[in-house]
Amino acid sequence: MDQLRMSVSPLDWGLEPSVGKNSDKLKLLGLDSEELESRCRHNTYEWLCRQFNYEVGAFHGYYDPRTKELHEPQTANLIAPWQLIAAFDRYQDGNLLDMAKRAANWIENNIVDNHPMSLVLGGVRDNVKPTQLWTKYTADYVILNLTLYDRTGEEVYLTRAVQSGKFLLQAQNHDFAPKYDHWFELWMKKGWQSFGRIIVAMLALYDITQEDPWLEWAIKWAEYGLSLQAEDGCFYLINDNYYNSDIAADEIRALVRVSQRTERPEFLESAIRFADWHVTHQRPNGSWWLGIDRYGTKVSDYVGPGDIPNIAIALLMVHRVTNDIKYLVSAVRALRYSLTVQATPDSGAPYLDDPNIVWGFWSWDPYYDYTMSSDQSTHHVRGFWFFLDYFFSLNTRVQNQLVKLEGQTLKAASCE
Repeated sequence: MDQLRMSVSPLDWGLEPSVGKNSDKLKLLGLDSEELESRCRHNTYEWLCRQFNYEVGAFHGYYDPRTKELHEPQTANLIAPWQLIAAFDRYQDGNLLDMAKRAANWIENNIVDNHPMSLVLGGVRDNVKPTQLWTKYTADYVILNLTLYDRTGEEVYLTRAVQSGKFLLQAQNHDFAPKYDHWFELWMKKGWQSFGRIIVAMLALYDITQEDPWLEWAIKWAEYGLSLQAEDGCFYLINDNYYNSDIAADEIRALVRVSQRTERPEFLESAIRFADWHVTHQRPNGSWWLGIDRYGTKVSDYVGPGDIPNIAIALLMVHRVTNDIKYLVSAVRALRYSLTVQATPDSGAPYLDDPNIVWGFWSWDPYYDYTMSSDQSTHHVRGFWFFLDYFFSLNTRVQNQLVKLEGQTLKAASCE
């Protein structure tokens, strides 16, 4: 099997775009390809582009329909361009790639620590606590730059990726700290320990530069990650006490990818255990709770909708390496959930008279502040594209098996 790369676009997995293809089997799964492609295109051109400030060259942080306010650009620009890049791969629209490049430039000029005298050069600042530089955000920035370099060949993006990769190395050298605080001049152990994103970033640096140290450092982060896994297979990565759906998908994908590079079974076994935890804890509507503590207690009665399709992409990867149909079934259920949180014209959602709402995806389920954010949108749309392209890459036997299992479930649910 070909080694999997980043998960920005289905092309990163070597999948052929399935635009124009359809299958009655998808309709039986409740994921008709024509409908999904339409939803994705409307979101990209009619919603996402509205969130872009063309004068500034960046996405607004989020939109609040109650006040009609587009908030100032912030870290959403680390993720939102991924949708533009995936859409460019699909539609070959150079304007989308140009927008992604502008967003990356805005990040470099506004929230990256890039002064030559800085000892934490390349770190990306948190928008809530701007004295803090987070490995989570920095890894996303590495991936964004490498993806742009992969599409454009422009050396500036490779230079930025390497610079920020060295910040991740500094975190490793300080006991795998998740953030650095300028105010206290300290690396801090508490925080969002999203080791998966760092592994993905370092493996991508290795894939593109072919410099062995990046692979060696990725392995060190993976070994550290194994030490964080709980007995139940889950990773409680916020302050070593809380599961959060925002930092779940990358851990699964990273462990699968590092297992391919090393052929060490413990990494794949760890990924499968975490994937199995998600299969077991998936709610009847296909989602996962936003936060759960080590003792199995929900932190709140909310779902982070964009996290759900992101986890689905990770489960597709696990299916690809195991051929176990349960992961494909779980991904289908997650993506059907994703359909329910898009404000389509006929959805009956609130604020449909506001053009900044139509075709967008809600930030919270149930509605909390009625906001929509571009970094949430990118997970939903990419989730649909990954699923469609992956489904059409499967042989007929697997497609039929999926329909037999999940088509019946869908039919039963519709009769209740």
